[in-house]
Amino acid sequence: MKEITRSNWETVIDQSLHQPFFLYLETPLCGTCKMGKKMFEVAVETIRVQRAESIQVGVSNINEMPELASKYGITSVPCLLILSRGIAINRIYALQSAGNIYQSMLKLLDKE
Repeated sequence: MKEITRSNWETVIDQSLHQPFFLYLETPLCGTCKMGKKMFEVAVETIRVQRAESIQVGVSNINEMPELASKYGITSVPCLLILSRGIAINRIYALQSAGNIYQSMLKLLDKE
């Protein structure tokens, strides 16, 4: 999964102009974040296999980019931030299962 940092942030915005960008926000020492990231990876891979298409995803350490929290209203991690056309269209905090993440992602992809 692509690591999103300040140096490549503009590519995220550019990619979100064409299709939703799913950005997983975490902190390195957060156990819940590690578990959520694994569920997110499973959901992403399932979508890629079932739809035979690429989706735009990345992961970012919110400690290294705190401006994302203020700009997009992130209140806690883990958080799955969905950007479309550079705008936050959804924030998912309750990453209950890979299936839940998968369903949420499919709904957003089907809207686009």
